Amino acid sequence: MLVSHLIAAVYVQDPETREELVLLPGECPPAEIAVLITNPAAWDVPPPREVEVVGVEEMVDNTVSAPQDEEGETGGGKKSPPRRSRSSSA
Repeated sequence: MLVSHLIAAVYVQDPETREELVLLPGECPPAEIAVLITNPAAWDVPPPREVEVVGVEEMVDNTVSAPQDEEGETGGGKKSPPRRSRSSSA
């Protein structure tokens, strides 16, 4: 099995601790950190495809859904103008 090493310094955020990590050339980060490095030019040999797929599935499971309005629809559609109350004039 081929081991991938970094050939460039990269900055990533640890998915568990949210701590910023600085990975230097020559390092071989663990799989859960390696999937966060999306630039193939940062590697001497890109990590195996299976590692990336597992990481993407985990990230998809942790995503937040779009906010919904009162009718249960997500934003992005046409919005009607706000209703204005009529002022009473004498």
